[in-house]
Amino acid sequence: MPEPASHVFICFSSKDEAVAREVVDFLEAQGLKCWISLRDVPPGQNYQETIVQAIEAAQAIVFLFSEHSSKSGEIKKELSIGGSLNAPVFPLRLAPIAPSGALRYELAIRQWIDIFPHRQYALGKLADTIKQAIGAPAAADSSGAPLAHASPMRPAAPVRSSPAKTRARPHAPIVASGSKEFETIRALLARHIGPIAKILVEKAATQAKTPAEFCEQLATHVNAPAERTSFLQAVRAQLANKP
Repeated sequence: MPEPASHVFICFSSKDEAVAREVVDFLEAQGLKCWISLRDVPPGQNYQETIVQAIEAAQAIVFLFSEHSSKSGEIKKELSIGGSLNAPVFPLRLAPIAPSGALRYELAIRQWIDIFPHRQYALGKLADTIKQAIGAPAAADSSGAPLAHASPMRPAAPVRSSPAKTRARPHAPIVASGSKEFETIRALLARHIGPIAKILVEKAATQAKTPAEFCEQLATHVNAPAERTSFLQAVRAQLANKP
């Protein structure tokens, strides 16, 4: 079943399902088509592959940031894939908590919207911000009241970068996609996390400035300490043999 041409991908913990459904209902009532796994994964389809395809087709990602999602390894993978595709991410904070670990890195340059204390205003602000970022018409708020409480700890809401801005010159990837080394490292990581490994290796290969940084980025996706050590040794061996 093909994915819609464009949609908003909802990234959430299963423990926040009730809020996720509420967010989807609100956004779709505002004309924003959403994709949410609990509704849109076709029966019999590979769950992980379908998730990756949905993220690749998304115009934007709404991340429900909560105590539950902050501890989810799958959530971190979904955000990492979205980041590799330059999809704008809109964090909706469900509780007064701060990001840590990998999430602190992912959310470092993003402004989140707090769903509390004014729930409807926050959802309205979320919808308007998404529409502004993807070029859809934003609905005016007739009440004139402020739409949301946004954290002062982050800069402006995420929008796509302007091509007029000066950008750093890209460097050559640590390993080239499709090369023998790339495929071997992808297979090593896929043993631990499945088909998402390809996208994560591509992202690390282009973002990392050194082989050591490349190895460390990939190792964060391997949970067990002993397996992580073994994985690091195997990846370093591949890089050492690289011509």
